[in-house]
Amino acid sequence: MTVLSQAGEHTDAFKVRYQPSEHAWQLVMPVEDEQGAAETVVSQIESADGGEGQGHRLAVVYDDATDQVKLYLDGIAGTSATADFPDGRHRSGPLQVGRGHTADGWGEYLHGDVDEVQAYAGALRDSDITGLGRGTDPCLC
Repeated sequence: MTVLSQAGEHTDAFKVRYQPSEHAWQLVMPVEDEQGAAETVVSQIESADGGEGQGHRLAVVYDDATDQVKLYLDGIAGTSATADFPDGRHRSGPLQVGRGHTADGWGEYLHGDVDEVQAYAGALRDSDITGLGRGTDPCLC
């Protein structure tokens, strides 16, 4: 189930999804920006959802200076949470909430709710991520 994706030129530039069979949140990227390209799980954080309670806070940070992307769950990056984001790929398409590209168009629909989405210009620091969703806005200074 895709929580958030960003459209690339021919496929999604990235997807954040929940894989119930593995109890894992995943950052998924295509091998290349081509229609029907194979996808790779570049980061995975195991944490059962449970379907009840306050939910989780997910964050994806892309750092253009290093061409790396990082996945956070509840303010903490998992081990091996950082992946290379190849330079030159188109990644300025619209954000999609609750769905992602599949071979047949839109799919991987989220069976759940997304309460809030925030997007920032620039890469947030690790210390900024911990306050997201808790009424603390990051200092973009």
